[in-house]
Amino acid sequence: MASWRISGSRALLTAGVALTAVFTATLPAQAAHAPGGVDDWGTVVDTKDCVQADAWLVRVKGLGKIIDTKLFQSHYPTTPQAPKQHAGGRELINLAPMGIGLGKVSALYSRAMGHAHPATTSGKGDVPARGEVYADAGGAAVDIGLPYIQNPAGGTQLSPFGVHVEGITVSAYSQPGKPVAFTGGAARGYISVAGTRIIDIPPIWAVNLGVRIPEDYTQAPLALATTNEQVTTDVKGNPTKGPNGAYKYDPKATSGYVNGIHASVLGTDVADVTVVHAAVLRDPKITDKFAVAPRAASDRAGVPARPLSKSCAPFAPPRTAAAGMKDTSSCW
Repeated sequence: MASWRISGSRALLTAGVALTAVFTATLPAQAAHAPGGVDDWGTVVDTKDCVQADAWLVRVKGLGKIIDTKLFQSHYPTTPQAPKQHAGGRELINLAPMGIGLGKVSALYSRAMGHAHPATTSGKGDVPARGEVYADAGGAAVDIGLPYIQNPAGGTQLSPFGVHVEGITVSAYSQPGKPVAFTGGAARGYISVAGTRIIDIPPIWAVNLGVRIPEDYTQAPLALATTNEQVTTDVKGNPTKGPNGAYKYDPKATSGYVNGIHASVLGTDVADVTVVHAAVLRDPKITDKFAVAPRAASDRAGVPARPLSKSCAPFAPPRTAAAGMKDTSSCW
């Protein structure tokens, strides 16, 4: 199982507070962030076909309660705020909702689809598949700050809290007769505080790999971060629960969501950010009747193979994003 790696000093003095990081690899049911409610899944709307999907590149909540925005959000069914797909090229895009600088991103994409999955070759049309639901999101380079302060000399941003990842991608996929499946990974990344990199994120991500700052549990946490955060939900987007009423990962669930990185800076001005998010809902009572019987080996001979890597989304990203990601991502 992968582990986080501290870079630089173990204790960092920032704004008069010493931050010390401790790292723990946990099981899927034990994310560093306790799952909240439907809002963490995304935008849930009324549907008649009992499937829906949501994806976005970045979501930021907080910063003195002045912002709650999903950037480059895609949704199935489409909504006035979220089309089926977003895709960008190699150029850097500034993220500044409401005039608040949050960072930069290149070669972005997000997709959400129902009764279909993407073709294995980028640029081709979707493959119809009754009862399926799929979402994914990614980017060649994502540099987010809370708030974002660019380093005039180049290199690591000067933000009070920053997240930088390259070749990042996540996906959520639910097929009739099967539980929801997630993927998540990145080529490289780090978390920084005031221009100093305090955490190097490994390229092979364990599920719900997290950090609490500071490590002393007698003190209130100042920050939390989780990579490859995978959460199962019911068909309405509520996190699944165990007998005691607390969240519990359900390996049989058909719905849920995955965040590439979920980071929270806590305190009086709470700020919360998710970098690349994919979420799906599928009601098995309605859609399992569309399950396809397993094919014989001879019938599968002409079916395109999916990537073997479990850290990559199972289908190629849109053509423009794929072109921008080829130099930085190990997935494509």
